[in-house]
Amino acid sequence: FMKRVRIGNGSGFWGDNLDAPVQLAEHGRLDYLTLEYLAELTMSILAVQKERDPEAGFAGDFLDVLGRLLPLLAQQPRLKIVTNAGGMNPSACARRAQEVLKRGGLARSVAVVTGDDLLPRLDRLIEEGHPFLNLDTGQPLSDVRDRVVSANAYLGAQPIVQALKMGADIVITGRVADASLTVAPAVHAFGWNWADWDRLAAATVAGHLIECGAQATGGLWTNWRDATDLANVGYPIAHFEDASGAFRIEIPPGHGGAVNRETISEQLLYEVADPARYLTPDVVADFTSVTLTEN
Repeated sequence: FMKRVRIGNGSGFWGDNLDAPVQLAEHGRLDYLTLEYLAELTMSILAVQKERDPEAGFAGDFLDVLGRLLPLLAQQPRLKIVTNAGGMNPSACARRAQEVLKRGGLARSVAVVTGDDLLPRLDRLIEEGHPFLNLDTGQPLSDVRDRVVSANAYLGAQPIVQALKMGADIVITGRVADASLTVAPAVHAFGWNWADWDRLAAATVAGHLIECGAQATGGLWTNWRDATDLANVGYPIAHFEDASGAFRIEIPPGHGGAVNRETISEQLLYEVADPARYLTPDVVADFTSVTLTEN
């Protein structure tokens, strides 16, 4: 197993900076490049696209990024990509990705993670007694069933790890928890088991910090005026130096932005309801026990 692993996230949302993944792969000395494209609104948009065209419904940005990454992938044969660009149609996304690789003369194995799309089974699940209650109001999903265009479960890191173990160079998923895109490479690289709760929680923190791209490196910073060259902001890298789960957040050399206690703590609390119970499919992480050290 690896003694250290570097995981960089080059996309925080569908429509993010297309230069960022290329810059990360070129300057970040990465083992894994993650690309995060999905939000709840994004899923409904992709669902409508797939309704109109059975071969659509994924984040097309990924194909543009993959095309631009081809020279770097040729130079870095061990660099692996993990992305949820598959959206509502990961299989179609994978087929198109293989076409991009083939045109570029690269042979890479592409794996697909499916199983998150519950829409075809939704009525049966409701009939079997799963009410899918609204978290805020307690209203059952059946009350609005006729307006539902997408229904997806958040998958965790386990199927991604399985794909990596099988030798996949590129893993394309549908809806997985954002942090799981980082948890999976860490678990695979260090050989952690699924009861290594503290390590899984640490990797979940790392994944949560880098999942939104440049938000952790100055883009969300209250004191953003103190950041250097935000127009050339560096995207974050989680550097695990050993298998303990401790990690550093870095940006590639020559890039702007900022990584400090403020930028990291602000992103740590982004989209967090109960910081003592951050729920993911992999682990329930207690963010109140996180220790930040600036150096």
